[in-house]
Formats: sequence, structure tokens, C-alpha cells
Amino acid sequence: MIRRVVAYGLAALSAAAIIWCTLTAMPVDRPLSRGQPDGSRPLPSGSSDERRATTDVTIARATAADLRQVPPARIDERQHQVRVTITHTIRMDEDDPLAGWIRGSVPPDLRAITDKGLGALKVSGGWIAPTVRYPAELTTSGGKSTAEFRVIVLRQLARGEELTLEFQSPGVQPTLINQRTITLFPTEWSVLRASGLEPEREEAERLQFTVNYRVTVTLVHDSYGFVDHEEEEAFSWGSELAIVTALLLIAFLLRSLGRPWWQRLQNRELFIGLVLAAPVLASPFYANGLQGIAYVVMFVLLPAIAVRHAGRMVPTPAPWTSRDALAVTALGVLVAFAMFLWSTRHVQLHPPQLITGVTVAALAAAGAAIAFSADLGIRFVVVRLAAVAAGIAIGALALSLWFKALFYDVYPPDSVHLVLGLFWSLIPIGAVAVVTRTWSRGAVVAAVILSLLMQGWPTEWLDDGSWSTPVDHPEPMLGTLELTPLVRGVLGLLLLGFVLLVLRLRRLGGELGAVHHRAAVASVTVCLMVLHLSPRGTGSLPDLDVAVPLLSVTSVFAWISAWWLLGPTPDGLDEPRTPEEHRAMVRRALHKRLLLVSEQELYRVGRGRIGAGELSMSDFEQQRDELETALDDHGRHPETAFATSAACTPWHNGVHAFVICLLLSLPFLFMYGLPGGPDLASYLFDARYLLTLPAFGFLFGYFYPRIRGTQPMTKVLHLMAAALITELSAYLPAFAEPDVSAFDKLQLLAIVVGQVALVYIGLGLFWEWRLMHLAGEPWGRVRNVRSLRSLATPLVAVLIAVVTTAATSAASQSVDRILRGDQVQTGGP
Repeated sequence: MIRRVVAYGLAALSAAAIIWCTLTAMPVDRPLSRGQPDGSRPLPSGSSDERRATTDVTIARATAADLRQVPPARIDERQHQVRVTITHTIRMDEDDPLAGWIRGSVPPDLRAITDKGLGALKVSGGWIAPTVRYPAELTTSGGKSTAEFRVIVLRQLARGEELTLEFQSPGVQPTLINQRTITLFPTEWSVLRASGLEPEREEAERLQFTVNYRVTVTLVHDSYGFVDHEEEEAFSWGSELAIVTALLLIAFLLRSLGRPWWQRLQNRELFIGLVLAAPVLASPFYANGLQGIAYVVMFVLLPAIAVRHAGRMVPTPAPWTSRDALAVTALGVLVAFAMFLWSTRHVQLHPPQLITGVTVAALAAAGAAIAFSADLGIRFVVVRLAAVAAGIAIGALALSLWFKALFYDVYPPDSVHLVLGLFWSLIPIGAVAVVTRTWSRGAVVAAVILSLLMQGWPTEWLDDGSWSTPVDHPEPMLGTLELTPLVRGVLGLLLLGFVLLVLRLRRLGGELGAVHHRAAVASVTVCLMVLHLSPRGTGSLPDLDVAVPLLSVTSVFAWISAWWLLGPTPDGLDEPRTPEEHRAMVRRALHKRLLLVSEQELYRVGRGRIGAGELSMSDFEQQRDELETALDDHGRHPETAFATSAACTPWHNGVHAFVICLLLSLPFLFMYGLPGGPDLASYLFDARYLLTLPAFGFLFGYFYPRIRGTQPMTKVLHLMAAALITELSAYLPAFAEPDVSAFDKLQLLAIVVGQVALVYIGLGLFWEWRLMHLAGEPWGRVRNVRSLRSLATPLVAVLIAVVTTAATSAASQSVDRILRGDQVQTGGP
């Protein structure tokens, strides 16, 4: 009883220390950009007629040196990266108080004199890096002093977006100067409109005016022009096609789950919960009023549902041990100390107070754990429980301080990504456990890492200011969609659904009979349709008036092509169950091929030899009867030894075909460029063009016995036709557009056909070699390198590769832009 009282008392002491630190924690001062005192000295009062001020503003393309310090995740190569160089020059008397003030200036004074004293310059566009202010260069000669201030602003603008420069009035009264002369050097930009100024000098590359009040100048890039009117696109698929595609995807998705899945009560409950949560999770895309509820649903409710569902469905208990608990505790303590460092740096808690609170909370929690577990009598267990309890207390204190900082809206910004990413990781952890029917440490670690990557790349996480106080810059963009943590979570759910379908295909594909499984066919169909949604680009090309491969047409064609490609199993096809059976079937097929070639050769040569008297009719009949007898022994049904799965599971065959197609697709990187994106989901979304052809290859390998044809090359020809129809369907608007020349259309057709043929002819040759290799037979028995006929297919593949490369290199800008969508832009950086 005494030990229990002591244990509860220590636990209460630990909780009291956490509550005390939380209540006494002070709000952190807001950052400078939110109007708080910036630490600068007061500017000298009064103005002087002897002071003269000029401002030179130069707009130029940002160079590689300018962007070296910018995290790559923030740079969108499809947009303009602009550097605005602002040079302020003030000329005054040597004994002017302002000159003395500048000599003793500190870094905050630089912003004070340029923004308050002269007037701030606001530059529109996307924020990619903080504004840089260089120290003043003060020179004195002949009784006059000259101070020069240089400011560098980096912005990112979409193609056609206007660049607005707003010259604001001085922020102090009376002003330091009576007026200043502003000179604008737009270089690659043109002035579209200006308000509040009377130009003193107006040239193509120079605009000069003198003001001391608010002026606005709007510019556009020289490469952009305005059309008289917007014409309708050549093809308008409309929302009906998108609705049809969505219904097809839902139907195939429900079908992919299979009837046994729906028979379980837990699965039906899960489905109802997801249906109810879907409208709330979609709120970022159509409304802002429900976003608070959507965050709770995404990062609290769904993780709880996922963990609960996994606990009910996974038949084996979780294999976690005390070592796992210690490892997780150690990582939590590491993150907690990062929060303590932030609290100390920004004086949320004074260091002595924080050290005292952490020490008391940890020691009291450890003591309570020891008191509660002393009856166990196992020393190392008691020690580990104490360590875990101390870590939980430290983590609870850090979380409490973080919540208080969050309440006052001044907190380490990327800590939100960290906390939400950790909560969201419970969803993939539970989902993978349900699909694989087991708990795995590797799956947990992978889920946590991938969940954090869903919230941003390390370059974004480790950016300057990410762990200090909030900075005023927008979230990254995916097209027109702002990538808030909630939107990233929704995209992560879509990506997770795709991964779960692949894992389900792996589980179903462990048996040879999976090629006839309706759920497997539906799962592959969903994967194909998803990969072919908006395959490349996200918009039309304004100066071509061509709707680039968009919407759902390719997705619908992918479904139709897959349905046509998966024919019935050929008659007389006996699937080998073991490698020995496959080897025997291939050898019988090779023997039969030899007999057929011999019979054909007998009829071809026999006519001449009989006419020349070299072969008698009786000898001819005898040889023919022997060949007929041997062929009857082998059976007269079509040869099917090369149409089987070769005693390999569908998943094994599908992965082999996918990898080969992916390797053959890698040269396309030179055409479309490397994928990019501010996080993992955006990156994979942008990399779909590399996966569409390999996805058809996976279909080929997974359902190889059902693919139309009886030989690898005939099956590949059917696969090529299906994939080619799907790929070309994306460019139907371009082929129907009269503004695209016939030669450009021919080039486009040659490039697309060449890509498809190159990948799949290579796949067919590999598959032919693989079947022979699995049978222990040399490839030369089916494709003789000494025969021109046997070499025809490899030579055609090489020729197609050369022609495709030449067509790609010689492709016009129009063809290049149609292929790459909105990734290419004229006059862009």
C-alpha cells in the first residue's frame, strides 16, 4: 500500500511539473514581418534640402548563383524565376546627422532606412527566398557623403503572370528626403501599365520618374502576348467524360475488393466510415469552412480508425518488444529536446525553469514506474519501464509547450508538418498490416519515413527559418492547388490506395490461378486507369490552341485496351506446375518445331530431287509417313509451350516485365526531363509518364497466359496495339487540330509509335529468352543469329530506336510542347 501511494504521488508530481511549465510558459514574440518592433534605431528626424535620393530597380532572370541557396523543392522549372535588384543611393553633406546614423548602423537599420525612410518596394509573385539586404557602402569626398544600399528580391511567376512593383510612400514623418528619382530597367520585361507617375525618361529598356508617394508599375514578360479573344478548344470532352471515368474507377475498385471482403462486418464498417469522411476530406478543394474539421478527421479520426481496424483484422499479435519501445522513446526524446531548444531560444521558458521542469517530470515519472513495477522482480524490465516512463514525461512536456506556442500562433513552422506526418503515418501502418496480414517493423519504419516525405522534402524541412518562427511565404503549389498539410494528406491517401492495390495484387498473385481471378483483373485495371489520368501536363497550350493530353480519355482507352487484351485462355493450354514440367513442354515444342520444319523442307526439296531422279517416290513416301507418324505422336493442336507462365507465379512474371519495361523507358527522361515536386506525392504524380508503359508490361507478365497470341512476339504485338491506342488517344486533339502542320503530326506519330515499339519489342525478345532460360535451353534454338529471318525482330527494334531518337532530336517546338504538356514554355528560364 505504501509503495502504491508513493507511485501515485510521484506520478502526480510529474504531471504537476508538466502543468506548471505549461502554465508559466510565456508567449513568444511575433516575427518581424507581423508588425512587431524590429530592433532598429530611430531614424534621424527632419529632412534636408541637400539630400538627394535615387533608386535603381533592375529586373533580370535569376541565375544559378542566385538560386543556389533556394531549396530545390521550391523551384518550378515551368515558371519564371526573377531577380529584382534594388539600389538606393543617398547623397548628403558630410556633417549630415543621417551620415553619422548610417556609420553606426546595425542590420535592422538597413530595413528601417530603405523601407521606412525611403519607402518600401513590394514585389508580386511567388515567394522562394528571403529578401537579402547588403551593408551600406558609405563614401565621403569633397565634403559630400554618398550611401548606397543594395537589396535583392527573388520571386517566381507563372508564364503570363503579371509582375507588379509597388513603390510605397516613406513610413516616417517628416520624411528624410523631399523626393527621389526612380529608374526602372526592365530588361526581358515590358511595362504594361503604370499609375501615379509622370515619366521623365521613357525608353524600351528604361523608365525614369521622380516621386515621393505611392506608385505602381505592372510588367509582363517579353515572350507573352495577349490574344484578341479566347477560342474554344478543338475538342471539349466536358465533365461527362470525367464522371464516366470516376464511375468506372469506383466500380472496378469495389470489384477489386472481392466478395469475401464485403462479407466481413469489420470491412463494411470501415467502408461506411470512409464514405462519411470523404466529403469532409474533400473540403479543401471546394470550401474553406470545413477545413478545421477536415484536419481533425484526417490526422486524428482516420489514424484511429486505421489502427483499430488493423487490430481487429490482423490475425497475429504485434511483435513489439521492450527494445522497440526504448527506440521509439529515444526518438521522441530527441524531438522533444529540439522543442526545448526552440523554447529556450525564443524565451518561452527561461533555461533554469525549463531544466527544473524537465528534470522533475522525468525523475518523478521514472520513480513512479519503478514503484509500480517493483513486484515484477526482473531488474532489466524495471529499468526499461523507468526509461520509457521518463521519455513519455519529457515528450508530454514538449508537446504541451508546443500546443501553447501553437495557441499563440508563434511556433516552429515545420513542427506542424512533423506532428501531422507522425499522426498520419498510423494510416499506412495499419493499412499495410491489414493487406499483408502481419505486423512488420520494416513496414512501420518505411511508413513513418514516407509519411514525413509526404509533408515535404528534407530541403524544405531544413530551410532557414523553418524551426525558428513563422515566415510569411505561401505553401508550395501543384498547378493551381495550394499544398497545405491537409491537401498533402489527401494526396497521400490516394497514393496509399494505389500502393494497397499493388500489395493486394502481390498477395493474389502468389498462386497460378490468379490469372483468372476477377479481383486481380479489376485491381490491375484500376492501376492502369489511374496512371493514365492526365498523363502529361495540366493545361492547354495557349499559342497552339491544342488541348494537351488531358482529362479522362486515356484512362477510358486504357480500360478498353486491357479488356480487349485479356482474352480467354487458349484451348489445349496446360499450365506447368513445376520447372520440370515447363522444361519438358518446351523440349516437346522444340521437337515438334523441328518435325514441322523437316516436313516443310521435304516438300520444298523433294520436288526438285524427284524430278532430277535423285529421290524415288517410295523413298519420298517413306520419309513423309515417318514425319506424319512423329507429328501424330506430338499431337496436331497448336503449339502452346511458349504461352504458359513457365511455372512462375503471376506476381513474379509481372514484376519481371515491369522492370524490363521501366529500364527500356529510362531514355525517355532525356525527352520529358526528370520528374519534380515539393513532396513525395507530387513527385510521383509528375513521374507517371515513366510508369504508363511499364504498367502495361506488368499486365502482360501478370496475365501472360491470357494475353492474345500463342508466342511471346505475337502476344507482344497485341500488347503493342493496345498500348499504342491508349497512348495515341491522349493526342487526339493535336491530330485533329488544323493549326498543327501535317509534318508535325507525322513526327508526333513517329515518336509515340517508336517509344511504344521500342519498349515492347524489347520486352518480347526478353520474354522469349526468359522462357528458354527457365527451361534450361539456349535461346538460339528459337532465334538463330545466323538466320536473317530470326534477326529481323532485333534489327527492327534497333531501327526503331534510331528513328525515334532522330525524330525526337529533330522535333519542332510544337511537337515538343505537345509531348511534354505545360512543362515546356517559350521564353521561360
